[in-house]
Amino acid sequence: MADVVNQSGGTPPTVVESGGGSGAAWAIVVIVLLAIVAWFVFGRGMVGGRDHNVNINAKVETPAAAPAAPAAKTP
Repeated sequence: MADVVNQSGGTPPTVVESGGGSGAAWAIVVIVLLAIVAWFVFGRGMVGGRDHNVNINAKVETPAAAPAAPAAKTP
C-alpha cells in the first residue's frame, strides 16, 4: 500500500482583508461630485444668470390676406 502523507500540521493560510469601507467612501465621493456638476449645469449656481434680456429685433412679415371667396351662384 501507498503511504498517505498528512500535511495538516502546517501554518494556516493567511486571510487578506481588503478595505471594507473604501467602496462606500468612493460611492459618496462620486455622488458628491455628480451633485456639484448638476448644480452648475442645471442651476448655474443659483447666482444671477436668470435675468437675460434677449432682444434680437426680428422682423416678422405676415403674408398678404387671402382674397375673399367668390360669391356662390344660385341656378
